[in-house]
Amino acid sequence: MNTKSIQRLAFFLAIMAFSFQSCEEKPKPPKIKAPKQIIDYEYAKELEDEYKNTRSAIINKHLGIEDTREFWFDLEELKKYIAYVEQEADSLGYTRLGIRIYNGAYPKEKRFHDPGYSTVFLVPTGNKTKSKASFSPISSTFVINDNIHEIPAYNYGHAGKPPKNVN
Repeated sequence: MNTKSIQRLAFFLAIMAFSFQSCEEKPKPPKIKAPKQIIDYEYAKELEDEYKNTRSAIINKHLGIEDTREFWFDLEELKKYIAYVEQEADSLGYTRLGIRIYNGAYPKEKRFHDPGYSTVFLVPTGNKTKSKASFSPISSTFVINDNIHEIPAYNYGHAGKPPKNVN
């Protein structure tokens, strides 16, 4: 075999080895279990119906409009907000993070997103451990689960006008 043939054969074998190596299947991430707090749509509809028949009816009558009662947030934007909250809360010393959801309403002034309509906004929460004053040589702590005012709240999802029903 001449030198040129050996070089071609070596090149071909190298390409084949690379091709087989890149075809390896990547391991699948572990399956995520459903959280304990999930509810089925039948129960969700029951909750929505109760809201519509009690609170929503009164609000709509008082305002003279069919107010918003459902809100949509982009999942990728929510993930970014959650990652931002985790980053900022970590630097502030918070643990056991959460999100508190507040009802709100836009003032009727035109400078607001949906003047006169309801909204919801998210506020990050967390626990910050603080030492209690004590004469005991054993340190004791208590935990505060509160809004993290150093991190901005999150708003401006899309409100249903007219609202969409669960079912």
